[in-house]
Parts: sequence; C-alpha cells; structure tokens
Amino acid sequence: MVKYLPWIGMVLLAAALAWVLVETPREAQIGVIDLVKIIDESPRAQELNRMLMERYNELVAELNESVGEETPEDERADRERQAYSAYLAYRQELEAQLQVEVDEAVRAVAQDQGIPLVVDSDVVRYGGKDISGEVIARLK
Repeated sequence: MVKYLPWIGMVLLAAALAWVLVETPREAQIGVIDLVKIIDESPRAQELNRMLMERYNELVAELNESVGEETPEDERADRERQAYSAYLAYRQELEAQLQVEVDEAVRAVAQDQGIPLVVDSDVVRYGGKDISGEVIARLK
C-alpha cells in the first residue's frame, strides 16, 4: 500500500489541477442599457405615452368647456394652472410606473443572463453587453 502512495498523490494532484483549469474564474459581465432606446422602441412606453396624450386632450377639452369668452382672466389662469397640475401629476404617475416596469425587466434579463451589474450606456465609454433589446422584449 505504501508503494502506491506516490501514485495516489499524483492522481489526486492531476485531478485537482484539471479541476482548477476547468473552473477558471470568468470575468464578470457588465450589462449596458440604452434608456432612450428602450423608451423610444418599447411598446409599453408608447402605450403609456398614448395614455398621457389622451389625458392631455381630455383636460384641454374640459378647460375649453369650463372657460368661456366672458370668464375673467384670473379665473381662466387659475383653471389653466389646475389643468396643468393634473396633467403633471398624471405624467409623474405614468413615469413612475414605467420606471418600475423597466427596473423589473432589467433585473429579470440580468438574472437570466447571469449579469451582476447593469449600467446606463451614458456612463460607459467602452465594453459591456448591451441588453436593451432584451429589456424592450420583456416590456411588451
């Protein structure tokens, strides 16, 4: 048994070396997203934009109905401010909703592809894997 000990040691050493070579650490990928592209090309973003335009048109129609030629200028300005405030509140609500959906899509794509870090393309000069297309596909 003692005479086989060096051979057993060599086999174990070879197995350890093979395991180390096979399991070499890979560089962590960095995901890159182009937020402008995602917003421009995403059907979901376009749907939310359409909803915003519909709300804008409703508010303009309501304003035009409630304000006539004889309405005092200060009352007219007050109603315009109220309509604009309602428009901005709705816009912020839709933007927050889209941001949550984009964040969820980015997280899902990154997890599926094993990407531990995703940054906006505005801050990347070189490298990274663009996952914008996959994020757009998830937002449908």
